Amino acid sequence: MLTILMMLFCGQFFANAQAIEAGDRFWDGSTLFTVREIRMGNIVYMTDAIGDLELTLEAWPEKKGKYTLRPSRNAEEAPYGADFGTHIDYISQPDNKYLIIYGDNDTVAQVLYQVQPMQDSSPSGLWYNGALVYSASASENGSVLNAMAEGEEHEFLLAPVAADGDLFEVSSSLEVFVNEYEDALYARRIRQDGLDVICFYNKRNILIGAMELTQVEDAQELNIQKWMALLRGEYKSEGGKDVVIDDFGGSYNGRPMPFNAVTFNGMVTGVLDFGSDGPYLAGKVEAVPTPDGLQLTEVKMNEGEPWYEKTVSYFKLKWTGSGSRFDFTGKELLTGVLHSCDKALLRVMRNAILAQHGYVFKSKDLKAYFEAQPWYKPAPGNAGIELSLLEHLNLQLIQAAEKE
Repeated sequence: MLTILMMLFCGQFFANAQAIEAGDRFWDGSTLFTVREIRMGNIVYMTDAIGDLELTLEAWPEKKGKYTLRPSRNAEEAPYGADFGTHIDYISQPDNKYLIIYGDNDTVAQVLYQVQPMQDSSPSGLWYNGALVYSASASENGSVLNAMAEGEEHEFLLAPVAADGDLFEVSSSLEVFVNEYEDALYARRIRQDGLDVICFYNKRNILIGAMELTQVEDAQELNIQKWMALLRGEYKSEGGKDVVIDDFGGSYNGRPMPFNAVTFNGMVTGVLDFGSDGPYLAGKVEAVPTPDGLQLTEVKMNEGEPWYEKTVSYFKLKWTGSGSRFDFTGKELLTGVLHSCDKALLRVMRNAILAQHGYVFKSKDLKAYFEAQPWYKPAPGNAGIELSLLEHLNLQLIQAAEKE
């Protein structure tokens, strides 16, 4: 039996109750059910493609999204080891919709994932997951996604559950290749709000990874851009000087401050190289995001090696931007960069997404932190808060990183 981790739908703005409609399709991992009709306005009748397997649900009149499992015409016993009369939740999230059938003691007997119709659902082109750029090509069984990293070949297969649906089974193509999504039970392609992403979920319906369609083949270029989103902004040095960091350098007290991101095999190391004659810093410096700005620590590293040794010399920059320190969480898909953040920072980043919508916090530390931010405007209540698809995905990705 699977247990539900409520972290994915713990708030009203994460999971909205909706009604099942005729034509909706649900997949239980082996069988694809289609809702054939809604009888008397509240009896949902669905079958497999040939009508041998049936499921009948009765909607609760007083609450949307709640159903009861009822006997079907040809079903002598309840499916999935559940009992007739057990309750069912229909979860509708921006990135995912599914049915949860409960068994004894409110354990989860089965999850059925809704398949959304989508033309040309098979992935093709280039897909970036925050570290590597995968090329997708058609195969007999679906789409093969392949990438190279440090001499190792990464590859996996997405097999569509339905010919015109957005739901895919995830499997390894060959054992000799690395499949970084081997823990994914299924994947879903989502094209909405200007995004085109493939999201990967484990058996507990937790989002464990995502990749976005890209036109850029150079993973290193994308990795640097993604990491710089954590750093860019306006700051004050401990001496009261203005410091600006952007994607291609910055300035110190109005003077140009060039630097380069140090990479190893295409991956960012977390180190910036300021050269030998910068106006503020010189040499190589580790940049670590903090809730209030950045901490910069001078490091020693050998050429061509990814590791480095910190020195005792460090500098702190205080955020002075007009908006949220983590406004990028609503603009960037947070893949590939979260591993460099500690859990305390991840917690602030996650809640910064909610704070920008005026979420009212109960935790004393979060309440104090965000009420000290000039841009934070508490809402009258949390019930009306709605997240965009990108914000919803980022919140889930941060939650997954916090559990690692």
